[in-house]
Amino acid sequence: MLRHNLLFDPVKRPEITKDIEFDRYVEIHKNQTGPTSADAVESIKRQFYEAGAHASVENLDKIWGFVSPKVEENNGLAEFIRDYRGAESQYFFPWLINVFRSPATALEISYGAGPDLNGEWDEGILDTDDPIVPFVYDDPAFVYNRERQLYIADLAISVMEERAERDRSIRPKIVDYGAGRMAWMRRHGLLEMCYHYMYLGTSDIYAFDKDQTIKPEDLFIPRSLQDLGIKYKYGDFTSQLTNPDCRDADLIILGGVACYIPSDVFYGKIVPAIYGLLNEDGIFFFDLQTSTPCYRHSMDILDWQNINLPEDPVVVIDSVEKARKHLWDHGIKFSAEYKIDTFNKIPSAVMITMQKL
Repeated sequence: MLRHNLLFDPVKRPEITKDIEFDRYVEIHKNQTGPTSADAVESIKRQFYEAGAHASVENLDKIWGFVSPKVEENNGLAEFIRDYRGAESQYFFPWLINVFRSPATALEISYGAGPDLNGEWDEGILDTDDPIVPFVYDDPAFVYNRERQLYIADLAISVMEERAERDRSIRPKIVDYGAGRMAWMRRHGLLEMCYHYMYLGTSDIYAFDKDQTIKPEDLFIPRSLQDLGIKYKYGDFTSQLTNPDCRDADLIILGGVACYIPSDVFYGKIVPAIYGLLNEDGIFFFDLQTSTPCYRHSMDILDWQNINLPEDPVVVIDSVEKARKHLWDHGIKFSAEYKIDTFNKIPSAVMITMQKL
């Protein structure tokens, strides 16, 4: 019924010799979350200003003013910067700021895109010899993000094609809660497809995110949001679960969100509400990250906050199946398919596709 092929590998890794293996630096940082020595902070600062000699002093001062307190209070972060030569990079510190201010923007680095030290957006980072490049290719969170966005893109393509084949008078409706910068559309060949279906009057895409630093009107240039049938609104997704615009959805996307929600709330309130929004055979996608070294590192070093982080993929699948059977007994009937992250040596997440029955 659904196509789950990954279409193409969005980033083909070149031959890069890593100075520090990811698993090893996670081990190095594990117990190093105390203050950083003054000498170490000064060394990082000196490297940063030397690497940014071409940038304006005003920009460098702003960046260092944000980063330095976090480096001073967390030796693990200082080690992380040293291991990946972050202070020598044109992109590492701007990425780090977005980690704390706008995570969706920070994830654009997965595709080799992000701001430089002058605040200029660069889509060609992977074509440079910047020290951040090995990190972009090898960090499991970035690897998984590319896999997830590609998987969502494939689901969206399936929905658009199947609904159009069934009845062109019915407009396929996709709802993206926690849309961020909508990488599944922008990075995986869906723009022209969405434009095609919108031109035919056959697609609607509703997108929501609470991050008001995102400027949706700038994401799809030269296409406009209207061209692509996208209605983008700011707000927490839970406030949109009763939005009448989201009713009769063919596909509801909740990517990278479920790990922040307590299980009893997610399965007791969120999933039943989404069930009510889907059409008679609508599809609900969500994913759950697992307690891998990568995400434990993010919790210790990058202040990543989460609530629901199961131990491994088996635990994820067992817990979802248990919840699904409980919901079934209460009249909320879904089938479920599971896709374990296969791009990483240690699976870092499980993607779940539920279809309303």
